Amino acid sequence: MLRYWIWLTTRDSLGCVGIRELLGRFGTVEAVYLAGRGEYESEGGLGARAVESLCDKDLSVADEILGRCDKANLRVLTAQDAAYPRRLAALADPPAVLYYAGTLPDFDAEPVIGMVGARSASAYGLVCAKRLGYQIAACGGVVISGAARGIDAMSLTGALTAGRPTAAVLGCGADVVYPNSSRCLLEDIRTNGCILSEFPPGTQPLPQNFPIRNRIISGLSVGVVVVEASRRSGALITARLALEQGRDVFAVPGNIGLDYCAGSNQLLKDGAILAECGWDVMQEYERLFPQKIHRTVLGADLTLSENELRERSEPRRPGVAATVEKLPECDKKDVDKTKNKDYIDVQAVIGSVSRDEAAVLTALEGKNLSADDIIEACQLPASNVLAALTLLEVRGLVKRLPARRFSLAEKS
Repeated sequence: MLRYWIWLTTRDSLGCVGIRELLGRFGTVEAVYLAGRGEYESEGGLGARAVESLCDKDLSVADEILGRCDKANLRVLTAQDAAYPRRLAALADPPAVLYYAGTLPDFDAEPVIGMVGARSASAYGLVCAKRLGYQIAACGGVVISGAARGIDAMSLTGALTAGRPTAAVLGCGADVVYPNSSRCLLEDIRTNGCILSEFPPGTQPLPQNFPIRNRIISGLSVGVVVVEASRRSGALITARLALEQGRDVFAVPGNIGLDYCAGSNQLLKDGAILAECGWDVMQEYERLFPQKIHRTVLGADLTLSENELRERSEPRRPGVAATVEKLPECDKKDVDKTKNKDYIDVQAVIGSVSRDEAAVLTALEGKNLSADDIIEACQLPASNVLAALTLLEVRGLVKRLPARRFSLAEKS
């Protein structure tokens, strides 16, 4: 049966939303595999490329992936397994398959806290991440992050110091060590928690993979903590996904006037919960997990080791002439300007996206629309449209505008 799952996830032009819809239509992954061209075409929303890919019943790639899993000691969790987290299953675009190493926590029964932030973090940010990771874990939380250099790695290091299980969600195969500086950290996580990825073993850390994996970090969490983030960072994508998924968002206050804190400070202005210590986070979930959460104020003296100081990537500080940040132009201009711009050609890309994504792109042709307007135009469930917008934004096909409006992206 695993062969069919992996076969399905390697089909072209489906995406997680398309796979979910197919499973809803056919019931089981085996039924999807055994279906014929006519049954696929009767779906109506499947593009020609997706239908053609589904008609290819060759399982050799699936067998090769399973062989890599066996070699790397990876396990495979499918969306229909009893152990599959309900928190993920509730998403509009849950991963159909997860590859993991280590021991999978019972995510649904644990106060899981996502921690994200800048790769190029300051010493202040790294210390905050390490202390918060430790304190959250000491209070009974399970810290989950992306294991990237900087805030991610330091928050996981702090949680491991507390002797609690952790989880890392990678933007590459679960058998791939990235970055190389996290080799020892990933081994510790494998031993004391788990490493997760929706990407098959051997998948390299491509840039487009990281924003996609962020929905898993937020999806498995009850709340997400942002420590140091610029205005354009993957951490803010994770925070936005958390809000759309109904999760709480916390932020650590950063230095005023510095770019690498501007995004996290803006979250506080927008209503994120201020987090100065781990208990600021965990007290929000004490009633939900009364047997697991306990107040513990520890780890205030945690500092960075010499190796952590040496390996960190300190943000480049602006020179005297660059200390005044240039104010952006009024956001309303972006909303109103639809003329004299060369947008992507929808017809040129529509064959490479899912049915929901195609509907969203078509609705946005020549228009700037709010999310509600797009939902009405597409006549699709709100969760499907929001998931499609997120994926299209990650792929650079849709641009988010102020006031929760969207447009097609401009050609590069």
